[in-house]
Amino acid sequence: MTISRRDLLKYGLGSVAFSLGATQMWGLAAQAAKLAPRQAGRAKILVVVQLSGGNDGLNMVVPYGIGQYYQLRPNIGIPQDKVLKLNQQVGLNPAMGGLHDLFQDGKLAVIQAAGYPSPNRSHFRSIEIWQTADPDKIADTGWLGRYLDIKQGGKDDIFPAVNVDPMLPKTLFGSQVNVPTVSNINDFQFQTDPFYRQDRQSQISAFNDIYASYGLKRPSLDVLQKAGIDANLAADKLHSIVNEYKGSAKYPDGNFGNSLKFISQMISGGLNCTVYGASLDGFDTHTNQVKQQDGLLKQLSDGIAAFYADLKAQKLENDVVLMTFSEFGRRVAENGGRGTDHGTAEPLFLVGGMIKGGVYGDHASLSDLDNGDLKYQVDFRSVYSCLLDKWLDSDSKGILGRRFEDIGFLA
Repeated sequence: MTISRRDLLKYGLGSVAFSLGATQMWGLAAQAAKLAPRQAGRAKILVVVQLSGGNDGLNMVVPYGIGQYYQLRPNIGIPQDKVLKLNQQVGLNPAMGGLHDLFQDGKLAVIQAAGYPSPNRSHFRSIEIWQTADPDKIADTGWLGRYLDIKQGGKDDIFPAVNVDPMLPKTLFGSQVNVPTVSNINDFQFQTDPFYRQDRQSQISAFNDIYASYGLKRPSLDVLQKAGIDANLAADKLHSIVNEYKGSAKYPDGNFGNSLKFISQMISGGLNCTVYGASLDGFDTHTNQVKQQDGLLKQLSDGIAAFYADLKAQKLENDVVLMTFSEFGRRVAENGGRGTDHGTAEPLFLVGGMIKGGVYGDHASLSDLDNGDLKYQVDFRSVYSCLLDKWLDSDSKGILGRRFEDIGFLA
């Protein structure tokens, strides 16, 4: 099959986006495809999992030892005899056996009642606050985007971080870096006509030849040329990693389990990447909460447990810390629909081989409330600060604007 330059530009160029938006393609073009493997045992990797919708922390980390809990939640409260105990006051939802096992092994830290002053109950504004770590103004960059800007320092890297969801969260917005979103590895490749599979390699070879020898010396075309070559190299690298993966952990079915498995594949495959982002959606439980949230918490627990087991089997568990967060918790009292409405403070989870397991901070009072909501006990930026300073070897003050308390959950 003969492919002309004109035919390729006319029919094939648009499909080289590999599920990247136009902005990301141009951003990748500004970077060289430096795909040197990461050395196992020498890395510090952060995986951030967003629980989208506003997770009800009181039915995830259950205050079974506080009497007001059952008074305020007569229909949706988790029965005391089913709670997976963490201490004499709180325990995990019974759907979270995998995370309970990690807690007993000292690999799960539970940060209680995390929040910030003057909380916002809007999904859009609150998630922006958690993603940018700036409650006082609308920021242009995310807290990890600012970290990546500093870490990269102008260095070329096609994978400064990887987001495995369809939409890039503001957490990973930087002013200098461009983070690729790879929600489906099968779509992150040169797209050719599926009815002519035998022509696929010919088209890829033609594409590479044309882009490598593009002769018009114009800045915009140079950018486009580099974008195509770098994106093709990136796709080849990721597919090679996936094909070589030898893990045996049993991940739960569904997008969340697949996302964590893909992240494990990239880590175990040596991708030189520091930060990964993923999410689990569906936590806006205004009605019939128990069944819906229990199913989500089981996915979360089983997925993280499988992820940790996968890394441990490859002796990589000390290289990785995983953190969960949501945009807000829920109100303390149940509503008339056997659900809960938008609230404030929430618990965070941290998992990893270098985590000092335990319950951190005091549980918020269930009687001394702020208009029916919990009063936060730990500023969420204290968690970010500890991760930046002690895990990612960065300067949290330069990223967050000031110093915050060291909670001490890292070994």
